Amino acid sequence: MTMQNILHRIFSPGKVAPPKPVIRSFQDKYGDSINIEWHREKENFEALFYIDDAENIALFAPDGKILEHKKNLLLTAASPAVTAQAALIGEMMNLIEIDRQGVIYYEVIARDGYLDRYYLLLNSDGKLIDKKKL
Repeated sequence: MTMQNILHRIFSPGKVAPPKPVIRSFQDKYGDSINIEWHREKENFEALFYIDDAENIALFAPDGKILEHKKNLLLTAASPAVTAQAALIGEMMNLIEIDRQGVIYYEVIARDGYLDRYYLLLNSDGKLIDKKKL
């Protein structure tokens, strides 16, 4: 095996070929996406892709059912309740909307005045579900 092949194996993820039901489901829901990368997550399939310059991640069961969809949002898209929860920490740095089969959550990364970062998981009403120091 040449050095080039070794480096390619180290730095290039393996190609994942999802089953046809997953491909059909992805195309039906996210057909206008670009730069699609597929990954294996245990028995499921994860697609990383872009729509309108926004990064998205969708998790599919092998039968094509969408288990979860995450979308990076602009900070200005945060609801007042989500903004208020982040403000209890300090500055909001990242906002991700999570759709778990119709139930909406938000992942927020916020940092305090000491530049410590915190992960917040909020429900759609902005109620805190989980908080961890990163």
